[in-house]
Amino acid sequence: MFKKYLSLLLLLSLIIQSLTTRILKEESSEKEKESESPEKTEEEESCEKPKEETDFSKIHESQIRKENLPHSQVLMPIRRIGTSNMEIGQGPCGGVEKKSANTLTNKGSTINMVWEILVPENGGNCTVSISSGKQDQESFKVLQPSEGKINEDGSFICGRDKGFEHKEFTLPDDYECDGCTIQWKWSTSYGEIYSCSDIIINGGSLTKCMGKCLNGGSCFNGKCLCAEGFEGEFCEDKEGEHSFTWIWILLAIVLIGVIGYLIYKYRDNIKVYIDRGRTWLIGSGRNDSPEFAENPHDNISGVLGENSKQS
Repeated sequence: MFKKYLSLLLLLSLIIQSLTTRILKEESSEKEKESESPEKTEEEESCEKPKEETDFSKIHESQIRKENLPHSQVLMPIRRIGTSNMEIGQGPCGGVEKKSANTLTNKGSTINMVWEILVPENGGNCTVSISSGKQDQESFKVLQPSEGKINEDGSFICGRDKGFEHKEFTLPDDYECDGCTIQWKWSTSYGEIYSCSDIIINGGSLTKCMGKCLNGGSCFNGKCLCAEGFEGEFCEDKEGEHSFTWIWILLAIVLIGVIGYLIYKYRDNIKVYIDRGRTWLIGSGRNDSPEFAENPHDNISGVLGENSKQS
């Protein structure tokens, strides 16, 4: 009998142990569900909230890579040093200042534009333009590619697939410069991405001012195109400084003319004052020079007479 009771007790203890473990597992799973449920509700709330508009011109490069935004790089002609190719909305040259030209070609020749698309954009279009050297968007002239479909504004389809792309363009016949700028613009749904290359377009009149333009000016068709704030044949003067010098010169000429006119008008009075001054000097004994008669002939005869007496 004792063995039977003992076996029953063992069986009951096993049943109770299994029940307790099951209850503990259920409680732990419920706690895990409760801990996960707030996170899910937060995600749902965040999805329901409208997305705020982003100023893509202020997005950092690391964020662009992280969010997989459009990304490209121009390879030919050699782009300006410091160009990131990820600055959105930084026209006309991606926020990079003009540099010295590092590509040489001839006027009217063809150039190949080569770029790489690292992160494509489904609706991307490109535009290639040329500037005489000035860095304002209005000075850029659109170049049309030699082949392929072109839109009305001169743009063409590009950047919609990952990889390398290129187009051939013909330079204008009337462009000779030591610092022309080729602009590559990629229009995306996020904004425009710009990249610029500075080139020398050789020509006959280029030698007149090549390398002579100062203060950021560029030689274009034999004349210096000055940067904003400068003027002169070689952009050597600040704006207004040259005209200010001419104003002083004109004032000096006017002053000399006025003084000359006053001297001529009051010449008799001035002569009287000079004679009075001479008389005062003679009367005070401060004039050691010999007195001469008003008639020059009398002076000569007087001198000769004194010499004859001495002899």
